[in-house]
Amino acid sequence: MQKISFSGNTDMGRQRTNNEDAFVVQYIWDKEHVLGVAIDGVGGYEGGEVAAAIAKNEIVEYLEKYPNGERINLLKQAVTEANNKIFEERQKQPKLSQMSCVLSACLVELDKKQINMAHIGDSRFYQFHNGELTKLSHDHSYVGYREDIGDLSEEAAMNHPKRNEINRLLGDQHHNPDDRDFLEIKTFPLLPNSILLLCSDGLTDLVTKAEISNILNQNISLKKKVQVLIDLANEKGGKDNITVVLIDYQSDEVVEVIDNVENVNVEAPCKKLNGEIPEKQKPKWLWTLLIAVFTLLAGASSGWFANDYFSKKNEKNLPVDTVNVPNHTLDTEILSIESLNLADTVAVKQYIQNLNDTVRAREQKIEKLKNIIQTLTTAE
Repeated sequence: MQKISFSGNTDMGRQRTNNEDAFVVQYIWDKEHVLGVAIDGVGGYEGGEVAAAIAKNEIVEYLEKYPNGERINLLKQAVTEANNKIFEERQKQPKLSQMSCVLSACLVELDKKQINMAHIGDSRFYQFHNGELTKLSHDHSYVGYREDIGDLSEEAAMNHPKRNEINRLLGDQHHNPDDRDFLEIKTFPLLPNSILLLCSDGLTDLVTKAEISNILNQNISLKKKVQVLIDLANEKGGKDNITVVLIDYQSDEVVEVIDNVENVNVEAPCKKLNGEIPEKQKPKWLWTLLIAVFTLLAGASSGWFANDYFSKKNEKNLPVDTVNVPNHTLDTEILSIESLNLADTVAVKQYIQNLNDTVRAREQKIEKLKNIIQTLTTAE
């Protein structure tokens, strides 16, 4: 048996005189699909509010018109439609020429137990499961990026003077759905007994992940959880509009899942020895030595693997010997000079700092280890 419920609300906050946020949370097409969107308007007193309203209306209207098709593509197209509508309105009305917005949207497919996400900017999308709050979206901002890769702590990021400087916006230019450096599009498993959270930065600039987790874990109604989150942000100053959308999925199914759906540990491949394994076992000391050599070889070759992987665009930090990245980003496009941005530069510098050996030194080390392995495998 499965059950899904949802609730959302938006609040002006304590320091603003209008609300430029908007949200959507509703069934779309049928009771097997739920749409959730948290939208944060940008562009002044009137502009941000108008942009958020356009995004809200366009996304819902587009999806309602097209009930058939791959859901992730429909969501991507709907958000792109909203982007282009905002851009067109900017051209028509000079006083709205700076309006835009950021948003996090999800389309839940109950029949497939799947979540489709479209994200741009510094609003956020989380999944709360087994007491763990996992961030599924990535901030398109200098500070948010540094927090995502672990270069800044959550507290440091929340108090950073450039916290609200973002490098991707909805509506600042015309786009096609598959344009590079536009939308973050991903698919995640819908985990049983979990809560999805979409929110504007009016919440996450003031309320920590630990505090959010504590509230989501409380035995109160979903509507009450939404309000408690908003109230806590206001108690901490309410410096911005606050929007919270919660989607609660309860199921009695038993499935084996990866606790952290955001990161998958990718180890460097290690080549196997050529030829068949002889029937006669090698001495135990030799197997121990072989294992040690293989371990060293894996560590050395992982430098090559990380270097090769980093030539492709990604949004995660790259440790020297192990690459922790979402598995669905492994096929992203190769970086070019035109596509480099500040976040890419930070990651490149971080990667260079983490290198302990030069490429030549690694190649020499690998060659020596290969020679040792060759010697050991021919020994009796």
